[in-house]
Amino acid sequence: MKPITFSLLYFYFLSYFIKPAFSEVLQSIVITGNKKTSESAIIRSGQIKKGSKLTTEALETIKENLGRINQIKIKDISFKNGILSIVIEEKWTLFPVPMITNSGSYKNRGLIIYEDNFLGSLGTLAQGISWSNSVFNYLLYFQNESLIQPNVGLKFLLMKKSDYVEFKRFDKRVSLFEIQNFSVLFTPNYLYKNNVFKAGPIFIDKSIYKDKIKLNTDHATGLFFRHHLNYFQVMDVMYEGYVTTFDFYALKKKNSQNVFQNEANINWSYPFYKSFINLGIHGYNSNDSTQFYAKNIGGEEGYRGYDKVSFPISQNIGYFFQYQQHLVKNFFFSPFYEYNRSKLILSTLNGKRINENTIGAGIRYYFKKISIPAVMFDYGRNIEDKSNHFHLNIGVSI
Repeated sequence: MKPITFSLLYFYFLSYFIKPAFSEVLQSIVITGNKKTSESAIIRSGQIKKGSKLTTEALETIKENLGRINQIKIKDISFKNGILSIVIEEKWTLFPVPMITNSGSYKNRGLIIYEDNFLGSLGTLAQGISWSNSVFNYLLYFQNESLIQPNVGLKFLLMKKSDYVEFKRFDKRVSLFEIQNFSVLFTPNYLYKNNVFKAGPIFIDKSIYKDKIKLNTDHATGLFFRHHLNYFQVMDVMYEGYVTTFDFYALKKKNSQNVFQNEANINWSYPFYKSFINLGIHGYNSNDSTQFYAKNIGGEEGYRGYDKVSFPISQNIGYFFQYQQHLVKNFFFSPFYEYNRSKLILSTLNGKRINENTIGAGIRYYFKKISIPAVMFDYGRNIEDKSNHFHLNIGVSI
């Protein structure tokens, strides 16, 4: 009897511990547990192709795709004898979401009815109304990125909103105006791996008010383009990895002047036990420096050195660092630091450039499985401006 060689022992070891790969034709798909969600929507979102060869790697990709669907919970996935079996549990997807914002002189109160599985298609339909300062706002939003084909969908937005812009320096008011904005946007989209491409027509109508008196009005039509890189693993309350967004607007004003706007954001989320480290870089540029097409920022993550929509700029670049310490359940304590270099619009300090640093801390409560905070309270200290800012947001902010 020959002695067992090292090579043979190594082969036995690999055979025991390593799962063999397979390649088999997917003949049928059986989905159970879907009382509301259509089978076609699950198959589209999972990018499952009947009749294709299903390998070990392809099956893992399908599991990952299905795991990213927030509206359902995957209980079991198995593949045997050409049959892919998927067992799901549906979540409650129709719920009211409040819109409550308090930040400096800006106030907003309202409600959105949020349907995250509209007609079982895994699409989102949101209808909302609110009252901000002295203006009535409304919103109609629909999005389904896999409505037509697994990688083809659309987004529609109809919105009327008001931004109350009160810019201050060293607690002294420099400028005050209100922008009332009506916009319509329709963008078909195309998915390629983790890339989302959206492009379509947009119409914007804006009016500028001061002390409830209309100063001017303008409207623009054009094209909107967005590239979104969605490279992450879904976690209970926060994504892991990085997300990038690039927006481009090409608009023509009523006087035939062209307006070009570029905005880019890169955000990282890194889990640290039950806590998170968040990093972000953001930038904005517009060739128009009027009140009509200013970027009005402040009071949200990345722009907390001012009250909400109180900082009218034509250019900006900045970054932030935030640590989110888990407290209990979905509550987090969030100290932060951020930097912004910005160019104001011409009607505010003649377009002055300012460099500012902000430090602060806040409390977050997150919707489960959604990385948007349900309750957010922030305190920010603008170091250069020597001003303090408190922000409260419950639910959705528009």
